[in-house]
Amino acid sequence: MLLTPCKDRRVAILDTIFVLDGSCRMTYGGAERYLILLHKLLVDLGYEPHVWQPGEMTHEVEGIRVSGLPWGTVEYSGIPVLNRQFYEQTTGYDKAIYLAPNLAFPFLRPRSVVISHGIGWDYPTHPWITACGPFKEEWYRRLQFGLIAPDLLVSVDTNTLNWIRALWPGYEERTVYIPNCVDLDAYFPVERQREKVVVLYPRRLDLGRGLDDAKIAAQIITRRHDFVEFHFVGRAMEDADEAAMHRWVEEHPRCRYYWVPMHEMPAVYREADIVLIPTRVGEGTSLSCLEAMASGKAIVCGHVGGLTDLIIDGLNGRLINVTPETLTKAIEDLILHPETRCILGQRALATAQAFSLTAWKRKWTQALRAVWGAPGS
Repeated sequence: MLLTPCKDRRVAILDTIFVLDGSCRMTYGGAERYLILLHKLLVDLGYEPHVWQPGEMTHEVEGIRVSGLPWGTVEYSGIPVLNRQFYEQTTGYDKAIYLAPNLAFPFLRPRSVVISHGIGWDYPTHPWITACGPFKEEWYRRLQFGLIAPDLLVSVDTNTLNWIRALWPGYEERTVYIPNCVDLDAYFPVERQREKVVVLYPRRLDLGRGLDDAKIAAQIITRRHDFVEFHFVGRAMEDADEAAMHRWVEEHPRCRYYWVPMHEMPAVYREADIVLIPTRVGEGTSLSCLEAMASGKAIVCGHVGGLTDLIIDGLNGRLINVTPETLTKAIEDLILHPETRCILGQRALATAQAFSLTAWKRKWTQALRAVWGAPGS
């Protein structure tokens, strides 16, 4: 007898770009890693998730089934054609998750959950910050729809929730704070003694993530201190950007660039002394920051979004307004004061215990059952 999927267990998920068409290459950003964790949790809970994204191809990556949809053009930071195609293709699904608020307009499936990974318009040159009149009003209307129209908004940071409360009070009952998490069994500190100091940038190669600031700081500090190395570890969206980074490190002694599969990242953190999360815009409760904290490292991060949920300046890390000058000074202070590095790392480790993968799974399970009931219901 042919077995068919149980309708009530099926979950439709809409993402932006999880897999690059034609290459089966994941983009390996925080949102993509988040989807892998969430997909596994859904399967463990008895659901049958299916992911859709813009594109033409069907993929199977990390055990995740990903189908492509026509997507049209970007309008007011959203993709309404993609949204409509998703709505029509998932007829029969009564549970849906939208991986970002801008994907939720104009049609929401029944019993929908939207995830906010942080505010992404927090910089002065954002196109809709500089807009005015009816254009900005329409962008604002669509943003509001994505944040308050779903049955539940899951926010990874309190920055977004505080912003919603300030602008649209009264929607608190339809929001929940579930910060990002770290697997404490994989990420943990080890004792190590050596003369050199390794500064790690474990991020996607992106200007908004402070890449250029970190490169300038690396140039200055490696000229001043011959016992310091800078390791840039992460992928870019384009092969050309990775090739450019390889060329850059060839011209700068004691600077290295490479990337490793995610299961090898714990070893990368353990070899570091100082970790940089120098984000300028659009950050939630950074997975990289949490992994560095669980590894017991001294961290320098930007005063942006959900990073303020993780780091208190001077207590368990350094929290700065990122410029090349402030980043260089914060790194150099930690290089010259190993006892401070040790204290900040110990406190970061203690903080990370509150952001365990186990706690994240429990909070997500409670949130889904509040909206959907038990699987099959």
